[in-house]
Amino acid sequence: MELYKGHYWEVVFVDWSQEFLGTCIVSCDKESLSDLSLEEWEELGKIEKELERVVKKIFKATMFNFACLMNNDYRDEEKPHVHFHFVPRYKEEIKIFEKTYKDIHFGYNFWKWDLNKNEAQKDIFNNLERNTIFKMMKAEFKDIYKDD
Repeated sequence: MELYKGHYWEVVFVDWSQEFLGTCIVSCDKESLSDLSLEEWEELGKIEKELERVVKKIFKATMFNFACLMNNDYRDEEKPHVHFHFVPRYKEEIKIFEKTYKDIHFGYNFWKWDLNKNEAQKDIFNNLERNTIFKMMKAEFKDIYKDD
């Protein structure tokens, strides 16, 4: 689900899994970080700053992980493209949709336990709730070029 489309980057809300509330993928069409222009880096910085603002305001996130991991592009024999995983992290529990969301491994690598089903962070949200989270973020997200 497209949250934002800039000049060079697209922000996609991870509607298939919100085990980390507010998770998005920020991507462009370049194959390598070294291919990015100064303008592309500048836009990426503005988008990341806006994502942080939105998720802090709506969900009170404590901190953020921002990771560029392109391994599966090569593993799955897909065309590589630069993309970052924007992963909000929460020290405190969040009450949302009459549920309690808890970041059970706050302060640690967000994928460290991913392969162990018993220790992995769980997505507690259903499709309707994930869609509502998307709409909340979309309504708050500002065009980073509006003031230009």
